[in-house]
Parts: sequence; C-alpha cells; structure tokens
Amino acid sequence: MKFACQCNFLSIKYSTILLLSVIMIIIIFISFYIMKIKLVPSINLIISKNQNISPEQKIGCIVYIPDTSGRLSNRMFLVASAYGLARLYSCHLYIELKMINELKSVFILDLSPLLISSSTFNSLTSNISKPMSRISKGVDCDYITNLTRSNAISSGTIFELRGYWLSYLHFAKYDEELRQRYRPQFLLENHQSFKKQLSQLNSTTWIGIHVRRSDFVDLRYSSGDAYLFDAIKYYTARYPNAHFIVTSDDKPYCEKLFRNQSNIFLTPETYSTGDDLVVLSLCQHSIITGGTYGWWTGYLAGGEVIHDKIYPSGCSRREYYYPPWFLIDGNVRAHKNAEYILR
Repeated sequence: MKFACQCNFLSIKYSTILLLSVIMIIIIFISFYIMKIKLVPSINLIISKNQNISPEQKIGCIVYIPDTSGRLSNRMFLVASAYGLARLYSCHLYIELKMINELKSVFILDLSPLLISSSTFNSLTSNISKPMSRISKGVDCDYITNLTRSNAISSGTIFELRGYWLSYLHFAKYDEELRQRYRPQFLLENHQSFKKQLSQLNSTTWIGIHVRRSDFVDLRYSSGDAYLFDAIKYYTARYPNAHFIVTSDDKPYCEKLFRNQSNIFLTPETYSTGDDLVVLSLCQHSIITGGTYGWWTGYLAGGEVIHDKIYPSGCSRREYYYPPWFLIDGNVRAHKNAEYILR
C-alpha cells in the first residue's frame, strides 16, 4: 500500500514537472518574440523591392485605407476587408505606412503582390491626364451586399474604406489566405507546426482565454465570472487534460479570479497587446468575452470558439459578425450554410 502511494506521488510529481516544462517552453519562445529578434526586412524594404509598380504599368483599381483611428484589432479588420475587396475585384491595395508598420510589429504581413508604394499611389492620384474617380464608403459593423456585384468597384476607381468594417464576410472568401497573411512575427518559420508540438507535449489541450474589462465594465459589456467558469467547465469536460492561458486588460482581476485554478495560467504583466495576441494564437481553442481583439484571437487560433452573448456586435445581423464556428452558450451563432458567405 505504501509502495502504491509512493508510485502515485511520483507520478503526480512527474506530471507536474512535465507540465511546468511545457509552460517554460512557451515562455521561452514568447520571450524571444518580445526581444524582437526578427529575420524579416522592414515593410518599406518589401514595398520598394516587390510592390513599387511604375505608374505606367496598368492599374485598374485601388482599394485604399487612409490613416484612421482605432486599436490594433480594428485595424486588422480594416486591412482584412480591404484585402478581400482587392482580391475580389483584382485591384491593387494601398495602406498608409503608419498603419501597416503597426501591424507588422506583430505579424509577418506579406500583402504582395497587391500592395503598391506611396510614390506609385501619389503619382496615380496626381495624374491629371488620367484621373481616377474616388468612392469613399464608411461602415462600422455591417456587410455591404452591393459589393458582391461584379462591377461594384470598376476600373479607374479608388475605393476608400472609412470606419471599422467589422463584418468578416468582406474577407470570408479568402479566409485561408488571410490566416497566412496574419502570421505572428514569430521566430519559428512554421507557426502551426510549433502549435502542434505544444499540444503533443503531455497530451495537453491549450485553451486561450481573453478577458476584456476596462471600458467594458462601465458599458456593461463585460462578461460575468459565471460565463468564464461555465466555458472552462465545457472545455474541461471535453478535453480531460485541458489547460488555459489567460490574457486580459485587467490582469490583477484575473489573478484573483483564477488564483485557485492549477490548470490556468496568466501571461506576465510585461506582455504587450501584440505579445498576448501571439500567445493566444498558439492555443487550439478559445474563450472570448467580447470586443474585436478577442474576435481575432479566436480567428487566428482556429478550433472551437466560445463567445459571450452579452457583447453587442453592433451589426444589423448576427451572421455579419460571428462566423459559423463561433459558439454562443453551446449553440452555433450563425448557420453553417449562411448565404452571405462568398464562396
């Protein structure tokens, strides 16, 4: 009996050591990321080498994003929507360098061969002999069905995106392409391969949790503790060796909330918004409280996504904002055969 107890103790001790080793591996790789040891040239160099198209070269239409307000995740929606429209209508893409450099601090953002340089864009817009017409469209969270028409963005047009463009349907047709475009600025060449290795270590299933509070508390959009623990319970029952990584804009609150949970880990206070996004993208499944940042963590991680219904997307139809694989209280948020998805 004593021997059996000792074996059980050693087994628990070994499992604990192995789990801690996995956590250390994650911390080490993310720490390398934070140190900004990057092997990718600057966006200016990429543009000058690959996308500096001469004004004489035929450019039918341009999808344009001016420098605009909004945080990282808002800009990700803008760029994704602009990319989707540019691909759909065979247009080129022009994005202000301030925005694209911000995204490139987190992602290996390769938008070739669509992206054109500032000099090319300025040359085209100042060409009096061949003026291009300009259409400006402001959207927050709706899907513009008129843009599915074959001539919605015609040749000789600059289509300017204003607002937030929060409907994923504007880029759903190019979903897999965008996942490759939004690859985290990570040392390992194959992000998915490393993600698979993590899951195989100790047979652990990693679930990312993003807890948005700050401004959401006063707006009454913040999720309750019951929602978080119900979602954790769902994954724990589904995956016996589930472990959770938590990021938040209120980490002291999360530390107190999850202090007695041995399988829940918080990212350090020193991690930036981009650092946290990379960590969550390494997970296999996601729990989201609300907001566009949480949306993107679930999108990039893939797998199952549980989203709190308390958050109002602002879209006139739920299918415009929530992809079919997002779950609300265990139910699919949008029909899998939604007619709005471009295929």
